[in-house]
Amino acid sequence: MDNLFNPKGVVVIGASANKEKIGYALSFNLLADKNKRRIFLVNPSEKEILGEKVFSAVMEIKEEVDLAVIAVKPEIVPSVLNSCGEKKIPYCIIITAGYKETGEEGKKREDEIKQIAQKYGIKIIGPNCLGIFDCHDNLNATFGDELPKVGNISVISQSGAVGTSMLDFAKKENIGFANFISVGNEAGLTENDFLEYLLNDEKTKAIVMYLEAVSDGKRFLELAKKITAVKPLVVLKAGKTARGAQAVASHTGSLASENKIFEAVCAQAKVINVETISEMFDLLKLFNAGIYQPLENIGIITNGGGPSIILADLLELSQSLNLATLTEKTKDALREVLPATAAVGNPVDVIGDALSDRYESALKILSKVKDIDALAVILTPQKMTQIKETAKIIAKINKKKTVLPLFIGGAQIDSALKIFRQKNIAYFSDPIDLVKVFDYLSFKNKIAIEKKKEEVVVDQMNYAQTEKLLQSVGQSTSGILLSDKNEINSAMEKMNGPFVLKAITDKVLHKSDVGGLKLNLQTVEDIEKAWEEISKNISEKFANIKIQGMLLQSMVKGREVIIGMKRDAVFGPAIVFGLGGIFVEVLKDVSMKVAPLDENDVENLIQEIKGINILKGARGQKAINFEALKKTILAISKLAIDHPEIKEMDFNPVFCNENGVSLVDVRIV
Repeated sequence: MDNLFNPKGVVVIGASANKEKIGYALSFNLLADKNKRRIFLVNPSEKEILGEKVFSAVMEIKEEVDLAVIAVKPEIVPSVLNSCGEKKIPYCIIITAGYKETGEEGKKREDEIKQIAQKYGIKIIGPNCLGIFDCHDNLNATFGDELPKVGNISVISQSGAVGTSMLDFAKKENIGFANFISVGNEAGLTENDFLEYLLNDEKTKAIVMYLEAVSDGKRFLELAKKITAVKPLVVLKAGKTARGAQAVASHTGSLASENKIFEAVCAQAKVINVETISEMFDLLKLFNAGIYQPLENIGIITNGGGPSIILADLLELSQSLNLATLTEKTKDALREVLPATAAVGNPVDVIGDALSDRYESALKILSKVKDIDALAVILTPQKMTQIKETAKIIAKINKKKTVLPLFIGGAQIDSALKIFRQKNIAYFSDPIDLVKVFDYLSFKNKIAIEKKKEEVVVDQMNYAQTEKLLQSVGQSTSGILLSDKNEINSAMEKMNGPFVLKAITDKVLHKSDVGGLKLNLQTVEDIEKAWEEISKNISEKFANIKIQGMLLQSMVKGREVIIGMKRDAVFGPAIVFGLGGIFVEVLKDVSMKVAPLDENDVENLIQEIKGINILKGARGQKAINFEALKKTILAISKLAIDHPEIKEMDFNPVFCNENGVSLVDVRIV
């Protein structure tokens, strides 16, 4: 894509002399550096625009053209695109809107331009997009404002509006960009194509994305893993609840909504998945300051007790940051330069009347402490506070040790913020923003998994089909299916009591909720009585549901876990693991990974749950057989990959003990 971001020749089709038209903005922006590349303007109704000759058609241009930027009415785009194909222009940015975003007619128009692009081998960006720019090569093929300064952040946006807001924020904050790509409807090149390009782009040190949809889930996951191994990838995902209210068929379904699967994908690939535009902006400031790696130990200097206590609390609660411990030697050095009333622990309180020299004295001492990764400097404006002078000192110290200014106030602190912007220093106005941005960067932000209401009746695979499927991957449910009470005696002789009896039906989800199973049965009479009670309970609650038989099982002891799978339309099968039984309802303690899983994925899947110590053997209990558990999860992952017709699987509970794993209840949809 080098010819896209640094083309030798660019043509604007739909160029305009009217300053209110997009064609004018595109022409103006591209002509800003006409010495670097040839810019051609096309409009059959114009002779001259911005002092440049205007061609009436693309084919009149004799020189080679690498990129066409199209801003004409949607009904004219096909003929224009045909001309670009005949001219052998490899890249076309279609700014024009009026395609699939408008409905069925628009989709037909988009399909038509796709066919033309395929015919000529044209790579399309858009339609319905803002365009692209490359600050390093001074290319501005957008109808936005002038280019921001040169930097190392690249942006991919599926929304032109979010893109322009980022550009305006960058201009205000003096943030430098490498590339900006507005992908629009993605009729040709997709977000994944640009991710692949930016992965190998040495100028790009961090990637920030606004997403509404993922074009190819498996490719996105594969690329994201490669990217995060070498540079941060930040995603703000919208469209999280479009189908969130749909009925779900099992525990796994309720825990694995589309948004939760996307969150799991981000966790699996170490993608920073932010929730708000302001969080995305804070990360832009951090990357602009050259901070791409997480920090750990923080020292605090403050002129106010309240804000420093808030920050100290947040650091202690943080999953990635710590309040650094100061040695007595460091404290003694601080006592020598600070008033007797100053606090010399961490936070270091230089007292409310501190002038810039007192901040400087504390900063010089703490900046030499090797165990401190960064210094958070809190300033609240008092009458005597030297705000601008303190900011200048911070800028000087920041060259030796990372300083994170936390200036809390309004108009009075503007002079300091101006300095921080000029010097590319990431500053904050709220302690929570500072902590949150580093929790994101360290990838230790929490992923909350909420359980939605589930339905009781579902369509699921019958027992015989389920058992056959499980046996194909070396697994099996423990028990004997009985079709008649006369079979009870012979079944009891083949297993050890006490026993469990449960109804087998492909409709009832939670048997315990409807009286569909009985526990701790000892004799034939117990089992016969349980049979009658279960049949009565099911018939009273579900008049049209037929019981296929009764499953007799030996009661198993162990710790209960859930293993599940839900197939996502974008990313494929997502494997869910967590504490089972009632714990999945109450604690919702699960982790999630997208199949296919390898042994490392399975290890992480198990270890990520908060209740892992329950499985390791808390309070003198023996640890479960983790190898057997891993083998079972890998088998379920294989089932999910081998059988794309399976939508969901729910193994709950799975009993685990030191001897192995027992699949007690299985539902496959």
